[in-house]
This record gives sequence, C-alpha cells and structure tokens, in this order.
Amino acid sequence: MSSFSEETIEAPPAKKRKTSNSGGVSNSVSQENHSTEKTMAMDSNGSAANQMQIDEGLYSRQLYVLGHEAMKKMAVSNVLISGLKGLGVEIAKNVVLGGVKSVTLHDTGNVEMSDLSSQFFLEADDIGKNRAEVSLKRISELNSYVRMSVSTEQLTEKFLGQFQVVVLTQSTFDEQLWVGDFCHARGIKFIIADTRGLFGQIFCDFGESFTVVDTNGEQPVSNMISSVSKDEQGVVTCLDEQRHGYESGDFVTFSEVQGMTELNQCEPREIKVLGPYTFSIGDTWVLRLCLLMVI
Repeated sequence: MSSFSEETIEAPPAKKRKTSNSGGVSNSVSQENHSTEKTMAMDSNGSAANQMQIDEGLYSRQLYVLGHEAMKKMAVSNVLISGLKGLGVEIAKNVVLGGVKSVTLHDTGNVEMSDLSSQFFLEADDIGKNRAEVSLKRISELNSYVRMSVSTEQLTEKFLGQFQVVVLTQSTFDEQLWVGDFCHARGIKFIIADTRGLFGQIFCDFGESFTVVDTNGEQPVSNMISSVSKDEQGVVTCLDEQRHGYESGDFVTFSEVQGMTELNQCEPREIKVLGPYTFSIGDTWVLRLCLLMVI
C-alpha cells in the first residue's frame, strides 16, 4: 500500500489576491483554504474549471501564453511525478511553477553520489535519504499555492486512481506497460519521460479524443499569394518569391482571392510543401467545376 509522507505541505492561509474571470474583469477576493478547495474541486464533467479564478499577478506570463482555459484546467489537476532524479526534478519544478492543484512526488530510491551532478535540489548531506522526501521542502518553496506530498512506496492502482496526470521517469518497461494500461482505461493523462546520456525518451497518452490544434505555439503565418494553379494538384505561389514558412501537413485557408473565389473562407486545406515559395493544396477539381458552372 502506498503511503504519504507526514510532511504534506498545504496551501497557505487566505491572502488578498488580484484575480480575473474568463471575461477579463479584475477584482480582489479574500478566500479561505477550504473554500478554495471547494471552488477548485472538479466534477466528472470538469465544470469547475469554468468557475475557477486565476491569480493574474502570480501567473501573468503564463496566462499570456496558455490562456485562461488551459490555466483553469491546470488549477484543478492533481499530478503524480514518479522519479526524482535529474529529469524528474526538472519536471516537478516546472509543474509546480505552472500552478496545478497538487503535486505528489514519488520515489522509492535513496540519494546517491551520482545524483548530485544532475539533481539540483540535492546536497551531499542528503546521500542515503529518500530522494522525494529531501526534495519536497525545496520544491514546495517555488509556489506556496500548490499542495505538495510524498509517496515512497511501490505504485498501486488504488494510489494512481486519485490523479488526473501521471508522469513516470526512470521506470521499468513492465511498470510503464501496466501503469499506461491503467491510466488509459480510466482517462488519466499519462506521460513517460527518460534520458540516457545524449538520448531521450518521451511518450504521451492523453486519451482517445485528444487533438493537437497548436503544434508550436507560434502565431498563425499569413502570406500574400500571386497565383493558384488549376492543375490536379493545385499549386499556390507566394507573391514576389516570399518564403511561406509552412511545413507539409500544415493547414491553410484563403481570403480575398480573385478568380478562384471559391477558395475564400474555405475549410482548412492540408498542404504539401513543394519549395520555399510554393505549396500544393491538393485536388482543385471541385473548384474548377464550380467555375465552369458559373460561366
């Protein structure tokens, strides 16, 4: 059976904070811990995420990058991070700074001399002590609003069932398989990450219906085009040989096109890059047929 360290660290007492709702209206609230927990508790439909208020003063930079909806989902998430060597502690640091509801650090091993070269929260005096336990206090200081706890026992299904996100590092292949199957069956987001010298491994399972809508976080690219061919594979040429910056597999849509006006506000079309100034938007036969019917 899994056990938590008695050194569980709770969120701090009520504090006057600047918050913003999804409409961008700022106000000041004073909120006790128990009422915060009630607000942040997520039901089976995740509706509590829509009622969350985000501390704009604390998370201003993240809000600009991630947006309110993503931050609200994070704020109701309980995260398990298993393995507190170099990679695990880096993940834990970023997750705690990100502002999730709670983080549980899990590690069954003790600090070794080799850990001191990569785990930046460990010191020589920690050798022989459990990695998760000695890391708890130092990681919790990064964000006092994230509840922290520790487990030092072997993982069990009962223990894993309380989390929305499970992250495994330095785990065996057999453990990855059974934990992955358990999480997938119950809709728990599952991540495997590990490093081997210069090589790294990552595996993500976010469920059957997870769709990536933004692969790089960059603003959508906009280009001026000079022509669209009427070949079987319509070729788009950029104006004045301007590089388009697209990759094969990207999706594009059009506006203000003259001639082949059916492209304007069309459904996003997947492209195949032909060169730095040209790309194909696939078969335009239907568009050519529409033009013939109009004529």
